[in-house]
Amino acid sequence: MSTYVISDIHGALEQFLLLLSSIGFDVSSGEDELYLLGDYADWGTRSIETIGYIMDLDESPRVHCLAGNHDIMFLHAIESDYPDLIWYEANKGYKTWIDYERLADTNKKAIYQWLLSLAFSVDICVENRLYMAAHAYPYFGNRGNLGRIYTKNEAVWHRVQYDEDPFINYHGKKKYEGLIIGHTPTSYFHCKRNGRKDNKANEVFFGKKIIAIDCGAKVFEYPEFEAEYENARLAAIRLEDEKCFYVR
Repeated sequence: MSTYVISDIHGALEQFLLLLSSIGFDVSSGEDELYLLGDYADWGTRSIETIGYIMDLDESPRVHCLAGNHDIMFLHAIESDYPDLIWYEANKGYKTWIDYERLADTNKKAIYQWLLSLAFSVDICVENRLYMAAHAYPYFGNRGNLGRIYTKNEAVWHRVQYDEDPFINYHGKKKYEGLIIGHTPTSYFHCKRNGRKDNKANEVFFGKKIIAIDCGAKVFEYPEFEAEYENARLAAIRLEDEKCFYVR
């Protein structure tokens, strides 16, 4: 059995399907585990299709879906029946909202309920190594004083630093090997660690306490972003041997 993690698909359904094929993940086989760390829609033109496909995948007990900041923005738009302009325009939420508005009411309700059901973190144990996976930052639930530091908002929005220990304020009994995240493009981490502003690497980033896997797939349809577009990839990591898989 293998354990795979993917994040920040952003409506790139074709590349997501190619990546699943590349890693050999078949939900019907019941052999592998797949963790998806949020940001399923926005930017890409097939955002609602992507959500629908992932919702079907999520019916399997071997698929685990978490919330990202874009999923929370979409949820808030549904609840207010009017999209926030920052999400709609700057975050390319219109790619999602326009197609969502065309859906039948039953399908709209199903998406809303699914978004509500998304967890904000999950523990993954692989060969006696314990990881936490979250979109951006650890979330332990509102237990004791942790709720003041590790909130749901931080779990989807916090910009962790390349050399940061995200568990520094956690004093529980669990011993985490590291945090697996999406949210921040990995080129940022490579640039910060290497001290070069021209670093364009979009590869999975391995830090002291983080593994970052957002390799910039959101710009697949945006050649005007130049360097980001040229190097954009959708990534998966297999935790057993930390092998990385990419689709451009």
